Amino acid sequence: MTAKKLHQQESSYNYQTNGRMNTGFKDAVGIETLANLGIGQQNFVNRNLERTLKELSDLEFALDRAAIVALTDKQGVIHYVNDKFCEISQYRREELIGKTHRLIKSGYHPPAFFKEFWTTIASGKVWKGEIKNKAKDGTYYWVDTTVVPFLNEQGEIYQYLAIRFDITERKQVEQALQQSELKARQQAQQLEEALEKLKQTQSQLIQSEKMSSVGQLLAGIAHEINNPVNFIYGNLVHTREYVNSVLQVLALYQKHCPVEIPEIEAVIEEEDIEFIVEDLPKMVSSMQIGANRIRDIVLSLRNFSRLDEQQMQSVDIHQGLDSTLLILHNRLKAKAERPEIQVIKNYGDLPPVMCYGSQLNQVFMNLIANAIDAFDNQPEPRQITISTAVQSGEYWQKQGILSECDRASQTPWAVITIADNGPGMPKATQDHLFDPFFTTKPTGKGTGLGLSIAHNIVVEKHQGQIRCISQEGKGTQFIVAIPLVQ
Repeated sequence: MTAKKLHQQESSYNYQTNGRMNTGFKDAVGIETLANLGIGQQNFVNRNLERTLKELSDLEFALDRAAIVALTDKQGVIHYVNDKFCEISQYRREELIGKTHRLIKSGYHPPAFFKEFWTTIASGKVWKGEIKNKAKDGTYYWVDTTVVPFLNEQGEIYQYLAIRFDITERKQVEQALQQSELKARQQAQQLEEALEKLKQTQSQLIQSEKMSSVGQLLAGIAHEINNPVNFIYGNLVHTREYVNSVLQVLALYQKHCPVEIPEIEAVIEEEDIEFIVEDLPKMVSSMQIGANRIRDIVLSLRNFSRLDEQQMQSVDIHQGLDSTLLILHNRLKAKAERPEIQVIKNYGDLPPVMCYGSQLNQVFMNLIANAIDAFDNQPEPRQITISTAVQSGEYWQKQGILSECDRASQTPWAVITIADNGPGMPKATQDHLFDPFFTTKPTGKGTGLGLSIAHNIVVEKHQGQIRCISQEGKGTQFIVAIPLVQ
């Protein structure tokens, strides 16, 4: 018999007894006795009650076998638990009666969870949810819980019925799935990061390979030019001597043989011998200057490329800077569309540095080229200042350039500063300067790898430091610090 039918029968019974019985009375719990009913009526009522009690007993039996059941008073004090409650909680019945459910509280749920729970049932509403509990031996279990408030005739709560079902296995499977999903997401993220890193590495390798190819090309050109230039330069020394000898002989002829011969006078007049005598030494001098210039360029190309270095070598940093400036000379000099960029050298007393010279030259090339690019539409004066010095790690720590570590404070550093008086950069740009593929240049004007590669060369290859200090409207300063002792 359903609860609704039971309620209807109870109402019918109450109506019958209240409407037909004048001699009945109520016992201590308010149930009317059936003493004055007729025998037939008593038998009818008894059979209904027996059937109802049997159905209730069957329901209780089924509920006890299938569910975890507890009854508490309105303060939550337990006054009944079934066997399944004792089995899953591992507490004896006498350990539970008179206690509250705090005895099995796991600490998993926040206070707000139980506040909402008590607010719901205290208002007479049914609460449903999943709760994690703690057994006597310290293990945890999950239950799907329904709490039903019981109301008296005045509509006041006098007890709660809690019906629970063990869902521990299901929650463990869910947790395992969640962990698997989390692990899968983490692995997917790691794969994405690895793929991105591979792409960056590939791009850097391609860029480095390009620079290596450029270096090989420069070295090849320098080698091919060097031999004929040395031939020209060496012969110019003798040419100058020969020209001077010929001019001396000619002067002696003019002095000691003043006889005028018409044929010779005609040639002198036609060829303007006086001008040739005056201009020929100047021509030889200018040829020597040009040959010297070519030799310097060839030497700079060889110094810049340094293809013979497989290990760190003792390198003159100033020579590397000068070679880089010579290669960039065409971009520094004045042109019709823009004024000259002045380079100021403040070279200190810098000893040879153990390093990969060509790689550092690549760093200098990137930094100086970026400084040149920064001067677009910039009025005069346009200045790039290059300074070098030896400083202690402690000094640069105070300047905020070097990170704090024992080695940094004990090691002397070769510090190269490349500064410009260009427009400067905002903080947002500075935060991403050394990120691969980050560039503020228009499409096609840059790969965004120059400073990333420079950072890798300085920090990874040389265990050095590279920093940027910039302020909008006040120029930019790059500081490269290389330990003198590797």
